[in-house]
Amino acid sequence: MHKYLKYALNAALVAVLAIAFLYFATRDISPKDDWGTDDKGLIKYPEDRGKLEDVKTILLEDNATYIIEKVSFKSRDLIVYGLLYMPKKENVPGIIMLPAARAGKEGQDYLARQLATQGYAFFTIDQRGIGETGGNVPSTQDDFNAYYSFKEPVLHLLVYDALKSFDFLKSRKGVDASNILIGGESMGARFAIIAGAIDKSIKGVFVISTSGYGMQKTTTPEEKFTASLNPDMYIGRIAPRKIVVFHSKSDNVVPFEQARQTFSYASEPKEFIELPSSCIHGQCREMYGTLFEKLREMAG
Repeated sequence: MHKYLKYALNAALVAVLAIAFLYFATRDISPKDDWGTDDKGLIKYPEDRGKLEDVKTILLEDNATYIIEKVSFKSRDLIVYGLLYMPKKENVPGIIMLPAARAGKEGQDYLARQLATQGYAFFTIDQRGIGETGGNVPSTQDDFNAYYSFKEPVLHLLVYDALKSFDFLKSRKGVDASNILIGGESMGARFAIIAGAIDKSIKGVFVISTSGYGMQKTTTPEEKFTASLNPDMYIGRIAPRKIVVFHSKSDNVVPFEQARQTFSYASEPKEFIELPSSCIHGQCREMYGTLFEKLREMAG
């Protein structure tokens, strides 16, 4: 009898483990109403993310054409810091720019001033772990462990911060809330693609020197977590809004063909702009004329 009981317990344990695997491999990760993932692992955030909290602005510069303000607001557990370049006009289009990994908001100053002069409200932030925003960005393994425990990973919060940046800019007096683009370069561009796919009220997306990781399986929790951070899994969801991809064959960080592959997953309307060979990775002065032209086409 003891022998049969042992076999029965072992069989029951195997069954429980199998059920647990299927549960974690297939269910939506949705521990709260304002964050989760779908059955493929893709991030879910609502388009209504509630009222902005702890918003503060400090005037840094006031010239004849625009003002520059340092902005801060609460995003989950952290205060995010950004710079707003605001034209002295009404009902202007807006642009959100997410910097590359380890790059701060101040590095966008030249581009921001050029666009503010042309009549765009330009907003950029220090992403988590960078500059004034600070905060801890754990290892990918630790972030996966949080995800597996139904806790919101920090790598998802980077997307949420981008969405809260959009919430800030569309609430700003003088900005046309229906005419805001989101963009980024390198790592920031990956988050821009994901945020643009999630919030359909973002008018369009532009990205510089970036790519995803190819289309992938989404069976196991590990695969789903990887998919949640893979812009290739999101880029097709931006349509019918436009995405423009800028990339150089000289890029020594993100291979040109990887960028082309990511672009192939996007649906129309879309456009791929090959940058001059003098552009390596990220922004370069030689690209600005084309960039301004494409932004005018997208935002007016």
